[in-house]
Amino acid sequence: MANYNKLTELMGEHQELAMFRRFQKLNLKSLLGMQAEILHLASELATVEREDERSEDKSRSSVHNSIFNLKASGGSTHCYQWRKVLEVREKLEEYNKALVLYSRVQKLPDPGSRDLHTLQEWLDRPEGGDFFLQGREADTWNDEDDVLTLSRRQADRDSLTGIVNDLIIPWYHSLCSRWNKGERAVDTNGVWFYQYDTMITTINAISTLLSAFLPSVSIFALYFLQSPIARLAATMVFTTVFSSTLFLITKARRIDVFAATTALVFCLSVRRGRD
Repeated sequence: MANYNKLTELMGEHQELAMFRRFQKLNLKSLLGMQAEILHLASELATVEREDERSEDKSRSSVHNSIFNLKASGGSTHCYQWRKVLEVREKLEEYNKALVLYSRVQKLPDPGSRDLHTLQEWLDRPEGGDFFLQGREADTWNDEDDVLTLSRRQADRDSLTGIVNDLIIPWYHSLCSRWNKGERAVDTNGVWFYQYDTMITTINAISTLLSAFLPSVSIFALYFLQSPIARLAATMVFTTVFSSTLFLITKARRIDVFAATTALVFCLSVRRGRD
């Protein structure tokens, strides 16, 4: 029988399916509410401070000269300022904690579109979730823009890994399903899966080979080109391929890609000048 226990088992076996709602709008509304409360409290505190400062009662006017006097006046029935300070402090602490927690939640990665589709599909399949979610809970994962994942795979993967995971593997799975062959595996929850570590190892091997092959083959090709125009054209082609490949196989920033490409152009230019 499908229930939350079966869904928990699925997420435990497949970390990439551990997805939850951000509740971004509700979090923002809560922060805005606390912010408004603090603004009103700050206004009330400022009013109390002015009243105490103008008071002819020395026990009230003296609190502006010493924090010790202000704190000591907290037990007085006529001194409202210290109690208001404590109220502001408590609300500020709550607000600051909420801000930090919200910023941390926002840094959690979005799930892969394929992974989210897999979870939605599992919830609807008879051998999976079998529509066990009822009422409003059935819409939990329908808002794709408000879902996060706890898996670090999504945050750590580069563009090439994303292409393999979201495009090539689904195509390969569809092909194998049509031909009814190929190395596939299905777990007890009825989810087809492929070894993620094997995919990463393969992609790392390809990336390593490309990082050694592209600069070498560009120098090798320029060695046989005699025409200056042909060499310039070849340099443009190789640097374009190099920068595009660097973007795909790494998570480098644009400035890093630019610097690496510039270094390659410099090396090719030096080599061309020596020839």
